[in-house]
Amino acid sequence: MSAGGPWAIERSSTDYPVCLTDLDPPEQPLLYGAGRRDAIAGLARDPVVTIVGARQASGYGLRVAERLGRDLAVAGVTVVSGMARGIDAAAHRGALLGGGATIAVLAGGPDNVYPPMNRALYREILGVGAVISEHPPGTEARKHQFPARNRIMAALGAVAVIVEAAQPSGSLITADLAAKLGRTVGAVPGQLGVRVAEGANDLIKEGAHLIRDARDVLDLLFGVGVEPGRPQLHAAPAPRAGPPLKAPLRAVVELVGGGAATVDRVALDGDLAPREAAVALARLERLGYVTADPFGRWGRTDLTPPDRAPGGRH
Repeated sequence: MSAGGPWAIERSSTDYPVCLTDLDPPEQPLLYGAGRRDAIAGLARDPVVTIVGARQASGYGLRVAERLGRDLAVAGVTVVSGMARGIDAAAHRGALLGGGATIAVLAGGPDNVYPPMNRALYREILGVGAVISEHPPGTEARKHQFPARNRIMAALGAVAVIVEAAQPSGSLITADLAAKLGRTVGAVPGQLGVRVAEGANDLIKEGAHLIRDARDVLDLLFGVGVEPGRPQLHAAPAPRAGPPLKAPLRAVVELVGGGAATVDRVALDGDLAPREAAVALARLERLGYVTADPFGRWGRTDLTPPDRAPGGRH
């Protein structure tokens, strides 16, 4: 069924997601949506995982969320999230890259793109999945509607994965709701001392499953090991080759890949002046080898330098 205008599903309909009946009856017994209505019907057939996390995510968190979304989609899992900036958007983008279905749950009406910066992502989701809400078209997103939205995300996924979360946060509300609904909760470990990692690390300390990659999530869905009829996680795509790099920039790429996440750390480990380190990181960012998060910490992308770097301006 192709994407069209907004639609609604009555709670009494056979198309209404059975998993949402675990929630208290809503004030409005309708689920509103846009995009592919058959993607909602697929929630009763296909495995579903909810991925949520910090809006002000680190580069590490964004890369993990996108990889999880992509690899789970490749394995036939529907990815649910809230289309917020940061981890949510990265999880949706990963699912789209993996060629799978993804469902966005909004706090406002299904035609109210929030945040507006994700308008292009919204259009992509409508093409292969759906955007859903308890509120009818035309409803603006209000602050008090976000916790209610979180309970829908918690109910939809058999597993809820938290990728970075501060204390307190909406992501931790989702994790708590998922646990109360009997869903499995997992969290991605984060760097000690980083605020956006505190919530996920605390969840693991309190008993949430440690999530390192999509294989860990699939083990929670289907049990450890390969079982008949279980969707197989395809091998990760071959690393993408980036443009050639001369030795100095290649050395900085290796430093960042080894954990040097700040200009000062790159300068110290690479025996460079701080200005040289900053210039090198800026060049590598333009070339696609590294990214910086909102906190000024650098991380590697999945680009790899060619085996040999011919002479050139880089």
